[in-house]
Amino acid sequence: MKMRSLCLTLGALAVFWAPGHGADVLPWFQTFLWQEHFLWDALMTARDRVARQTADPHLLPVVRAIAQQTAQQSANLQQIQFYAKAQQDNLRFAFNQTDPTPSLATIRSNLETLQKGVSQIRHNLYYLTARTRMASSQALPDPELMKTATLLINQIQASQMQLNSLYADAVAVQSQLATETWLRDKPLRYQADLLVRATANTQDAIFSIYNSSYELYLRSK
Repeated sequence: MKMRSLCLTLGALAVFWAPGHGADVLPWFQTFLWQEHFLWDALMTARDRVARQTADPHLLPVVRAIAQQTAQQSANLQQIQFYAKAQQDNLRFAFNQTDPTPSLATIRSNLETLQKGVSQIRHNLYYLTARTRMASSQALPDPELMKTATLLINQIQASQMQLNSLYADAVAVQSQLATETWLRDKPLRYQADLLVRATANTQDAIFSIYNSSYELYLRSK
């Protein structure tokens, strides 16, 4: 049996969109609400009221982009979950070796990479939550917008399912290490704990974007 290694960069695990990167920016991310061009100030509440009276013409493209970006987060979670499950096989392989130290060091590095990827997804979801809330602040009844908001909610539900699967596999790795009482590799146990914690903390981000997208759906209904 050959040990599987994790050869992914964080850039492949969790894409984070940052405006102003030229060709690196995806085309559907180049659309912004007018509110996104302003920093917060005392007039923001008044601007929101104006936005409610006259919806931004870019509102629908922005919500579509948010739905696409949320789908990407679901795909990222699925990819991380696949590699988290692979670590269980890697641990079984390592424990059957005469000297498991090199293999355990690789697994520890893998878990660290996965934990950072999950944390990045969490930040991405909070960023998308902020964009969704801004879009919701000026949403008006519109069948097409309601349809897009429904699509966004479906993507969030898919992300929730992937997060559930990832959490189950992360806990399985943690439990697998706990049964090996002879193991004195505390950094490895710590990385497994961090992966479980990062996955659990991502649940709040899922709740946040779901609540904001549901509000968007109600206002566009």
